[in-house]
Amino acid sequence: MTKPHWLFFILIGGLIYLFEQSLAHQTPNRPVIGPISESRIQGLKDEWRILHPDMPTPEQLSELIRSELENDMLFDFGVSAGLIEDDPVIKMRLTRNMLFLGITDNNSDEELIEKAISLDLHLNDEIIKRRVVQLAGQLLLRRNPPTLLTDTDIAEAFVQRYSGIKHQTHYSLYQVYLSPDRASDAPQLLERARSQGMNPVMALTTSSASLLPSELVSVTLDQIRAQLGNLFVSGLKNTDLLEQQWLGPINSHYGVHLVWITEVNLGADIQFEDVQSELEYDLRMAARADALDRGYAELRKDYEIRLQ
Repeated sequence: MTKPHWLFFILIGGLIYLFEQSLAHQTPNRPVIGPISESRIQGLKDEWRILHPDMPTPEQLSELIRSELENDMLFDFGVSAGLIEDDPVIKMRLTRNMLFLGITDNNSDEELIEKAISLDLHLNDEIIKRRVVQLAGQLLLRRNPPTLLTDTDIAEAFVQRYSGIKHQTHYSLYQVYLSPDRASDAPQLLERARSQGMNPVMALTTSSASLLPSELVSVTLDQIRAQLGNLFVSGLKNTDLLEQQWLGPINSHYGVHLVWITEVNLGADIQFEDVQSELEYDLRMAARADALDRGYAELRKDYEIRLQ
C-alpha cells in the first residue's frame, strides 16, 4: 500500500487550523452573566413579599430573575464603558467608602478613586450598582434613541384609548344618618322632610351622631363608596337620582340614610385637550421602553446569559 505523502498531512493540518480559527471567529469569548445565587433569589423573594401579600408565582419569579440578570449585564457594560470613572456621584461614593475604611495614605481624591476601583469596592456597593445601571440605560438610549412622536401618533392613540369613553359622573349630596336603632324612624322622617320642604341643613339636625361625612361635593361613585360603603352605593344606584329632592331610605353597613341630591353632573365625552398631556407622556414612556428593549437585544449579543 502506498504511504501518504507528508504534504498530505500538512494540508490536513492546515485545514483543521483554518476551521478552528473560523469557529473561534464565529463564537467569540463573551462575558458570562449569571446564574444568580440562591441567596440573591431568596432576596428577590423577600423584597417581593414587602410589597405583595403572597410569594411570587414561578412566572413572576422568572421575571424577577431575568430583570436581575439584565441589571448585571448593564452594570458590566457600564463599568466597561468607563461610567464609574466619569460620574461625580460614583466618585464621591468611592471616596467616602475609602475614608470609611480608613484607607487614605494621604492620597488625592483621584488616587483614592483609582485605588478603590483596583480593590473592586464598586462591585459590592448597591448604590453604585444602581447608579451604573441607570447611566448604562441612558447610554443605550443615546445609542438607540426612542422614536419621535408625531401629532398623528397622539391623535390615533386618543381614538384607540378614549373613543366612546366619558368622564365619570359626579354627585353632590347631603346624607342624614340614622343609626340601626333608629332605622324604623326613617320613613316617617323622610315623609316629614318632603312635606315640609325641609332643607338639608335643617334635616341634618335629626342625624344620629357619627363620623360619617354629612355632605359630599362633586364626588364619583368610587369616592362615595370609599366614604359610605358599597351597600350605600348599590342603594343609591337603584334610586331615581332626582336633584333637589329627598331620597331614601337607603341602607348601608352603618345604618339607614336619607339623601338630598344637590347636583348630578353627568359625565361628558372626554375631549382631546383633557388628556393630551397624559397621552404624550404615556407614548413617550412607551417609545423609551421600546428603545431600551432594542438596546438590550443588541447588548445581549455581546454576553452569554446563564440562567442556571
